[in-house]
Amino acid sequence: MARSWLEVTTGEVQSRIGASERLAERREAIADQAWSAIEGWVAQAFQAAGERIGRREFRVAGDSEYAVARCGIYAPGAVEHDPRVAFHEAEFDAYQPLVVLRRKADGAGAPVESRTLRVSALDETALNDFLNG
Repeated sequence: MARSWLEVTTGEVQSRIGASERLAERREAIADQAWSAIEGWVAQAFQAAGERIGRREFRVAGDSEYAVARCGIYAPGAVEHDPRVAFHEAEFDAYQPLVVLRRKADGAGAPVESRTLRVSALDETALNDFLNG
């Protein structure tokens, strides 16, 4: 017996709603883990590096489409618009337990270096090595 178009569509919608709910739960769990790390020790490590390097501002950002949290130290300027701005930042992925560490030296021609780690592999040693490198 053939199923109606409405039955098929309703089933697909229900399965997608279930998938969306699971993704939202996963994102929330990852966000909790990221903010716990940032508030616990990551922010302190970035602030200490900012004081050591000098002329660096510590910033924290919340949700975006791809990240649940981002924090870092930035030279003065609009890092989003000015390719000369130096920075060190950590971005916690929204759907996978990953953190992307990025850094860039002063100057428009300086390349952005990045490293991706599992959140469970991010510890004070790994972060300090990244900040000092």
